[in-house]
Amino acid sequence: MTLFAPLDDWWNGLAFSLQIFWAIGVCGLLLIFLQSLLSLVAGHHGDLQLDAHETHGTGYLSLKTASALLIGLGFGGAIFTQNGFPILVGASGGLILGILIAMLYLALMNALHRLRSDGTALLWEAIGQRGRVYMRIPANETASGEIQVGFAGRFMNVKAFTRGPELTPGTDVLVISVHGADALEVAKVSENLTLP
Repeated sequence: MTLFAPLDDWWNGLAFSLQIFWAIGVCGLLLIFLQSLLSLVAGHHGDLQLDAHETHGTGYLSLKTASALLIGLGFGGAIFTQNGFPILVGASGGLILGILIAMLYLALMNALHRLRSDGTALLWEAIGQRGRVYMRIPANETASGEIQVGFAGRFMNVKAFTRGPELTPGTDVLVISVHGADALEVAKVSENLTLP
């Protein structure tokens, strides 16, 4: 007696149309499994984009959406056919179910993609924000100091310069502009200070 004898008996007892539907569904399931295995073991997302306009993993026709379509077509068609519907109705129902599953997958991936953030704070977003000197800022842009300022949804320490007199720790400042690639220009907060 072999281990797969009951499975073999079940498979041979199916009508040819059911065997086709089950084979399509299992192929889709195997594709999803292999893609998941690739992402876990090899660190690759395991997907192939077929839509040249999309580059962020949410293309209309990808291996993952095609796999979802195959799962719906195969298993949906098998369910319809096993419940007494004609083969054409089973295939149509399975195709509709497959399209719905693929659309649901696409909507889910688009929603997840919108949540993604690279975490990069752009220094120009700090212009006009108030901060506080953390490390002394020498006068006349001779060297940099450091300020603490809130922008881009977080509180950060950023290298800073000033054109005016030296700024000591604890001094309230206003960010005037970006200075170079990784620093800000600040001025001491006063009543008559305005942005250029």
